[in-house]
Amino acid sequence: ALVSLGCIAGLFAFLVVQSVPILVEQKWNFLLGQDWWAGEVYGALPMVYGSCMVTGLALLLALPLAIGGAVFTSEFLPAKRRLWVKALMELFAGIPGIIYGLLGVAFLAGWVKESFGLIDGNTILTAGLLLGIMILPTILTLSEDALHAVPGQYSDTALSLGLTKLQMITSAVLPEALPGIAGAIFLGLGRAMGETIAVMLVIGGLDKIADPWYDLFAPAQSIASKLGREAAEAIGTDLQWSALMALGMTLFLIVMFFTLMGNLLLKRVR
Repeated sequence: ALVSLGCIAGLFAFLVVQSVPILVEQKWNFLLGQDWWAGEVYGALPMVYGSCMVTGLALLLALPLAIGGAVFTSEFLPAKRRLWVKALMELFAGIPGIIYGLLGVAFLAGWVKESFGLIDGNTILTAGLLLGIMILPTILTLSEDALHAVPGQYSDTALSLGLTKLQMITSAVLPEALPGIAGAIFLGLGRAMGETIAVMLVIGGLDKIADPWYDLFAPAQSIASKLGREAAEAIGTDLQWSALMALGMTLFLIVMFFTLMGNLLLKRVR
């Protein structure tokens, strides 16, 4: 535990130290600025917007399927078929992001382009769909583990009291499995927020907030994809490198914020 805390603290300290030059130079204009021109001005808001939009869309698409699939696998499938489904989901969860990215470029971007009559299929929607597919197996298999770990006496007692199977699941099994399901969701959130290569290949790479902001067919840029595009060329360029490290620190703080909020909400639910 101490080693883990030390690694996290060391990583955060490194990001803070590396971010100081850009924060001193631009102060709040860095987080609130909408323009990013290397060597001139650095504004992080379009990348924060892109990360939030893509991750929110991915969770919106993946959560109903993941939770529904976990309930079906845990409560309705026979034991042998459950193991087959579990093995398949864990196999999908272990596929590298670059493979998903290549499939997204080859099939998903073209499908979005043709289905919606777009000039280019590299959009927020494409990245959200791809991320939803990527995090679906992770959330599903971990949620299923949480549901399957609930002691059988809970479901047996609920059924003996006259509840239907659906009522038993919603009132006895799901509340007990909620901490594990929440952990699965936040693990999926962390992967979605930090995914670089797959998103970089299909999001379009435009450092701009869509107009209107809810336009899913516009190209954008996430924090992770921005780091992936510019980190190598920015080494040795003090201010640009500092701006990228500040983006990394922003991503770190966003994930930490969502995790802490999730833990607080989970305590209130309990």
